[in-house]
Amino acid sequence: MDNVYVFKGVIYIVSDDPGQDRIPLIEQMISSGKPIRREPGDEHRREPTDQNMQVITSRRALQLFGQSVKRVEGTSFIIYEPSQYFSTGFRFVAEILFGLWRTYSTLDLRIESDGRTTLPAPQRIILPNIIASHWRDGHELIARLLTMLFPSAHVQPAETWSDGSDLPNVAHIYDRVLLADRAATMRNSQKQGVPFALLTEQFNGSPWWWEPIKRVLSNAVGREYSGSKEMGRVKRKPVITYIASQGRGGRSLHPDDHDDLVRQLNRLEGLYGYSISVHQWSTLTLQDQLEIGRESDILMAVHGEGLLPFMWMSQSPVSSIIEFNSAEPEDELYEDYAWTASALNISAYSFYGSSVVYKFPDHPKQYHNRKAAHTQNIKIDGNAITALCVDILSRG
Repeated sequence: MDNVYVFKGVIYIVSDDPGQDRIPLIEQMISSGKPIRREPGDEHRREPTDQNMQVITSRRALQLFGQSVKRVEGTSFIIYEPSQYFSTGFRFVAEILFGLWRTYSTLDLRIESDGRTTLPAPQRIILPNIIASHWRDGHELIARLLTMLFPSAHVQPAETWSDGSDLPNVAHIYDRVLLADRAATMRNSQKQGVPFALLTEQFNGSPWWWEPIKRVLSNAVGREYSGSKEMGRVKRKPVITYIASQGRGGRSLHPDDHDDLVRQLNRLEGLYGYSISVHQWSTLTLQDQLEIGRESDILMAVHGEGLLPFMWMSQSPVSSIIEFNSAEPEDELYEDYAWTASALNISAYSFYGSSVVYKFPDHPKQYHNRKAAHTQNIKIDGNAITALCVDILSRG
């Protein structure tokens, strides 16, 4: 949205003909910003009021703002989310940032495979509902990622938003605003279970829309970026990466199955000449994650943040993730990573229990029961997994 007014903490869209200007209903754009509880009355509690957003006429704008309007130049990303979705790197990278950039990229339909774009970086990241001490995740991934991606952008938490609200009789007009609100998107979608980043009815952007993000990050760590198309053409030894999460207290493979998987992968290296890479998630820096994603053809891990480096993988005919889940499919279904991988043209395979495997989107559509979500004894079949790797790489 261009020329968006903010006055006393309320977002105003000025239009004398909202229908002609194709302005969506307010509840389709924004919510109250309160946490999502998924309990009776929760949806009503998250309905927006006139203290969140209003659509007004130019005459009413003149009455409200008068001549005391200060311009805020450049592009602003307003993330109208509660802090609950800033607790992990995946939620931020694969949902919030992913959704913002996916939408923003539609303003440049000529993004090429090398990531070059005419889109200016945002000058500020505004978090109206998240205080300064709550927007950083425990590993500082969000802060470091934003610094690498948008070094000139300022993160403005709720305190800064309130400072502007407290200014008497001073409104601000923002040149361009990209607004993200998970609750508003979920409320108006019929696609149950789909991440909010992918809930737009249609995507009319470049197929290389995510490449500018990968390009900037590559440059930030001192690597030139030629793009997914060129990387896919390079004839090199295929790389299979397993990111382990042993000993962290959360989801992890049974120790015997972990050891067997490592043995089976090393056997592939001897038989087929693949490059095998095994890492412990807890030891990886952000730069490590970027390098792993950049180099991997197949990335495997238990369901969780260990899969996050797939966001930086190159798009090629064999690019795949393999996810290990903690139960049989009739008890538990996870599609968080599969949805996002699919949007990046990366194949997603899920193992449930020891050897039941599905390729997204061919999962059985059943109820999600996550009672066994954090077991440290996930059972897998190393032979089945390595056979799948050979099958995937034979198609390249």
